[in-house]
Amino acid sequence: MAKIFNGILGSVSGLVGPVVGAVVRGVATIRSRPKKSTKPAAASQKEQRSKFGMATKFIRSLKSIVDLGFQSYKKTMSPSNAAVQDLLTNAITGIAPNYKIDYEKVTLSKGNLYDSASIKVMPPTAGATLTITWNPADLAPEEALLYAADRLVAVLYDEQTNRFILYNRVAARSAGKYETELPFLFVGHKLYVWVFFVSPDLKSVSNSQYLGIFTPIQ
Repeated sequence: MAKIFNGILGSVSGLVGPVVGAVVRGVATIRSRPKKSTKPAAASQKEQRSKFGMATKFIRSLKSIVDLGFQSYKKTMSPSNAAVQDLLTNAITGIAPNYKIDYEKVTLSKGNLYDSASIKVMPPTAGATLTITWNPADLAPEEALLYAADRLVAVLYDEQTNRFILYNRVAARSAGKYETELPFLFVGHKLYVWVFFVSPDLKSVSNSQYLGIFTPIQ
């Protein structure tokens, strides 16, 4: 059933005979009603669907993070869709049906805020302590003062259990360090680590940085 807004000449939403009306990001559109295809999907279509499913599943669990990290795309598409598109283009490798994600090429944020040339994950120590360090002096003195209140976002992924650990805005750039105890269930598991910085008003982010693999020990 169709809906008509603003009078008979207004925007149309839904099915009207052979056409479909919709409002996409504030713009009224109308198009032909799609026809169901009776042709079996080609191999290339199946492969693309498989890759798309893999990318969508990975990004779905990171919605709160990519909504922040890909916010600059929201005028043209949703941040989640932008993150999925980036993953499909740059980080899914392999030959069908054995696709895999190249975690080093995964991007969780894109922006023009300063990142850190010195940021790294310290080697694991007893107690499953995660320690991320960086040097605030990576920036010039006036920049270090201006961006001192930026906050660190860190994401860890355990491929073995398909679980993420999200640390959202947990330490100021000026601190030069973030340390936390990881849950015991991740001890001995390989954790892929990404980080980026976000401004205090949440409107600017740095490009995400992949820091490698961290394997907590007991």
